[in-house]
Amino acid sequence: MSLSKYLKASKASLRHINGSAVALMMFVQISLWYPFLSQAQEELNKQAKLKARAEASWEKIQQQVNQLRGMSLLNETWVQHRVEDSEKGIPTQWSIAGAASLAEWQAVLEKVEAQYALGLLAASWQREKNGDWRGHLLFSLETPKANRVYHNWLPTKLHMNRFEPNDWLLLSTMRMGDKTSALVAYKHVRHWVSDGSWLPDAGVTVNGVSFGRVTLIAKDGSEKVLAMREKGVSDE
Repeated sequence: MSLSKYLKASKASLRHINGSAVALMMFVQISLWYPFLSQAQEELNKQAKLKARAEASWEKIQQQVNQLRGMSLLNETWVQHRVEDSEKGIPTQWSIAGAASLAEWQAVLEKVEAQYALGLLAASWQREKNGDWRGHLLFSLETPKANRVYHNWLPTKLHMNRFEPNDWLLLSTMRMGDKTSALVAYKHVRHWVSDGSWLPDAGVTVNGVSFGRVTLIAKDGSEKVLAMREKGVSDE
């Protein structure tokens, strides 16, 4: 074989070897880097989904905010509501206040919760002499969801227990200065009460105490009167 033919054959073999080696090296490189590249791509896809989800949530919040600003849902005269705090012009906290019966409060809060996604931050309740509840509730605005859990934000259960006169007994009344108190027994448990006292077990408020007489207001606003029993009637 001539030298020129040998050199040509050697060059062809070298090119084949170099091409195979390069292909092998590329394959090895790809094999080494593929898990990292795949993981990076998955992370990018995850971030893109999170961003899209956040944008969708923010859009829902903005829609809710627009509805909140122009709220015509609550037309009850006893209700006051307002935006308490905001971030970059977007309300983040909202409050509602007023004084009404427990049933009226429940109707309003159910309407609000059906329309808006809210999270309770704080609540203040005070039972008034006429049986109404004065409340002030502060909420955070949450992302609206298709299915939301119902929340009971009332201070006590709305269940109306039937007033049973036999459960009650007015034992005595006592006046000290300008304040009159009474000793009453409810289901054999005795309580000293005065005007404005709240008996949670019975679900009533004391609306007035006078000599030989106590006036109670039930949850539904109805009035009940306890009177001293006539002489000869056992206290037991």
